Amino acid sequence: MMVSTAPPDLGAAERAKLERRRQIVEAAKAVFADAGYHGASIHAIIERAQIARGTFYLYFESKAAVFDSILDQAMADLRARIHRIEVDDPAAPAPQVQLREQVVSTLEYIVGDRALATLLLSAGHTPEAEASERLEQFFAEVRDLLRRALDTGMEIGLVRACNVELASSALLGMIRGVIEHIIRHQGGMAIDEVVSEMLMVALRGVLK
Repeated sequence: MMVSTAPPDLGAAERAKLERRRQIVEAAKAVFADAGYHGASIHAIIERAQIARGTFYLYFESKAAVFDSILDQAMADLRARIHRIEVDDPAAPAPQVQLREQVVSTLEYIVGDRALATLLLSAGHTPEAEASERLEQFFAEVRDLLRRALDTGMEIGLVRACNVELASSALLGMIRGVIEHIIRHQGGMAIDEVVSEMLMVALRGVLK
C-alpha cells in the first residue's frame, strides 16, 4: 500500500479540490447532454453542481473550458482501454480474446456514462462552431486510434491488408451507430452480445 508523504491537511485539501472539480465536470456533462452545448449555460452548471459562481471560475474560465476538459478526460480514458495486442508473451490470451476484451471495456465505459455518450453523439448537430470543431477533433483522435489498431492488426496477421483510412472511418461510423442504438434502446442486448455482433460485422461482414 502506498503512503502519502504530503502533510495530512494538504492531502485532504487536494482531495477536496479534486472532488469539487469532478463535481463540476459531472454537472456540466449532464447539462450539455440535456441542453446541448448551445443551450447549456454556466448558470445551469453551477445550479446542477450546487456551487457558487465564483467556485466555478476557480476551476474553469468558461463553458468551453469545462467542455474541453470533459472531452480530454474521455480521450484519456479511451486511450487507457485501447492498447497494443500482446503476441510475444506465450502466457497472454489469444489476440482475438484480447481484442474482444478491449472492445467490451471501451463500449462499457462509453455507454455506462449516458451523459457522455449523449454529448458525443451530438457531434454534427450543434450550431456552435466552437463545440462542433472540438467534437470533430475528438473523433479525429478516435479515428487515429483505429488506424493504428488496424496497422497493428495487419502486422500481427489478425487483420487482412486493407485501406486503413477508409476502414477506420467505416469502423468509427459503426461504433457511433452502435452507441446510439444502445442509448436509445436501453434494456436490449447485453454489451457482450453487442460486441459479438460488432466483431462479426467488422471482421467477417454480413454475407453468408
